[in-house]
Amino acid sequence: MATGPLTSRRLEVPADAGPDELQDFFHEQDLSDGLPVIMPTPARVADMVAGAGLRGDHEIGVMDPERGVATVEKLAVNAVMAGCRPDYMPVITAAVSAMCEELFNLHAIQATTNPATPLLIVNGPIRRAIGMNTDRNLLGPGNRANATIGRAIRLAMRNVGGAYVGIDQATHGSPAKYSLCVAEDEESSPWAPLHATKGYDPSDSTVTVVGVESVINSTAVWWTAPSLLKMLAKTMRSTATSQFFSRGTPTLMMSPAHVGVFVRAGYGQQRLRAELWEAAKVPLGDFPPEGNIPQGEWTTDGDRVLICESPEDLNLIVAGGTEGNASHSVFFSGFCLSKGVTRRIDWNRTA
Repeated sequence: MATGPLTSRRLEVPADAGPDELQDFFHEQDLSDGLPVIMPTPARVADMVAGAGLRGDHEIGVMDPERGVATVEKLAVNAVMAGCRPDYMPVITAAVSAMCEELFNLHAIQATTNPATPLLIVNGPIRRAIGMNTDRNLLGPGNRANATIGRAIRLAMRNVGGAYVGIDQATHGSPAKYSLCVAEDEESSPWAPLHATKGYDPSDSTVTVVGVESVINSTAVWWTAPSLLKMLAKTMRSTATSQFFSRGTPTLMMSPAHVGVFVRAGYGQQRLRAELWEAAKVPLGDFPPEGNIPQGEWTTDGDRVLICESPEDLNLIVAGGTEGNASHSVFFSGFCLSKGVTRRIDWNRTA
């Protein structure tokens, strides 16, 4: 596809600048996340724009808090800097489109004191086409697609949305704010993938963006459904996260081994979600006597506090090590002011 001339602001670097000087230049311009970046030369940006299958001046959305217009070209610049390949661009443009939805509340995520950050969950055929990791260590280092797609989103949040130091008010921040992008292991799951539960066809490719506050490992070495449910719910029941103050979209990423425990006990996905949501309610007595919990009637059920508004707001996905004794699941507590949004990814399957 012809992309047309590049229109983004150009930065002139010293002609004799070496690799180290170029990195220093980008840090001095406050355009990096603190890690080395790939230089976004016109040729590299043009290739990245072509990977999106859209014109460079096509507007994906407006990114808060500075209301920066996220064109395909601007996202391509950040994708180059992050180390992406051009075939990752459809995921990036779809994710940014979802993040610009009012329901997602990007402004709050960008400017809160919480360590909130978007979690990207990719579903459908594109996961395998671009080589995403759905297996062991998918939240860790080693996979280019997972790492650089998440990093490109963060760079765009900074360079287009304006989440610079002073705007981003996170008290401590989180390493998850560098990159947090996963793909569901649909092949190892006996249940419908996440996007199918949200009304998409399983053959569609989608990205779901969820505002999350923390990444909590659950070491649950219990192999009966009642005991495992109890311990997973205990992990989800942290009274100190902001998910108990409003409506969010928490996400539980279960290992295939943990899912197998429930399948053998006759659980379907809907039943497990409902029972986890019920078991994760926290007694009001677990909170300080000053109160300060309810921000709306959705947050309490009698004398118990909810982790989210309804069972449907709890995402269940399957991913991680596929060995039969993989006794870990991961809980992403929902950021209290954001709801998850899913977008279909438009991409060329033959590319």
